[in-house]
Amino acid sequence: MITLLISLSAALLVVLGAVGLRLLRTTGLELLPEVGADSGDGTKRAGVSGAFIDGVGSRFQRLFLTLYGTGRLGNLDVRLRRAGRPEGLTVNSYVQRQAGFVVIGVVAAALFAIVRQPLLGILLLVAFVVWMDLWLHLVGKSRIAQIDRELPDFLDVLGVTVTAGLSFRQSVERVCEFHDGPLAQEMQTALREMSIGVTRREAFIGVRDRTRSESVGTFVTALLQAEELGVPLAQALRDIAAEVRRERAQEVRRQAAKAAPKVALVVTTTMLPGAIILMIAGLILANREVFQNVFG
Repeated sequence: MITLLISLSAALLVVLGAVGLRLLRTTGLELLPEVGADSGDGTKRAGVSGAFIDGVGSRFQRLFLTLYGTGRLGNLDVRLRRAGRPEGLTVNSYVQRQAGFVVIGVVAAALFAIVRQPLLGILLLVAFVVWMDLWLHLVGKSRIAQIDRELPDFLDVLGVTVTAGLSFRQSVERVCEFHDGPLAQEMQTALREMSIGVTRREAFIGVRDRTRSESVGTFVTALLQAEELGVPLAQALRDIAAEVRRERAQEVRRQAAKAAPKVALVVTTTMLPGAIILMIAGLILANREVFQNVFG
């Protein structure tokens, strides 16, 4: 019986590990729905394993929604929008999937407790409890990094389009047609908001607040200032693109400076001990007769 439980637990871990790896590698940014869409079900059809987790979570979704409370659910919706609603998740479907992970974690912890491995079961339960929050955080960071990479080129093309004689709104629409990333999706969201009466200022402030990107913040602030001061838009866009590229280069240099100590630490803790062991082993092998005489 114990052997069977261990085998089932191992199989469950393999399946859930595959699901987790797929979630880490997939951002779902190309499936970003309209902001505020929340139908109660995920907008993307899950795979077999994802459907299984969602099915388990559906039985406990109402309980978890109650435990979240109105305030935390509102905060969760903001986090999902900032992350681009990965996997097409809404608030309800996210809570449902999180409930599925927690329930499966509880079951796995119970199985490990039966086979007298409670510590491993507790660690596994903690991992399942924090998994969805950690995944959402990583997806959000990845999305911000992608927006920062796309922004300079987006502004260059936008400046050329404005110089060609199109209005700012038409230029943004035209550039978004040839861009597929999260930045273009945020711009399209701003265009939809402006089409229903939201001012340009409010729409782009919304883009800045949703993305939480320093580069986008610089772009929006400079754009609004240029609009207030009456600076020619084409020239303003070129200046903003140059400023964003400069900030991006500084950020890359800062990241490189932070990476150097980490590389040195890895080298010190891995390669140096190995090199010392190799040298000592070579010394011993080269002088093994001497050591045999010394130690008898």
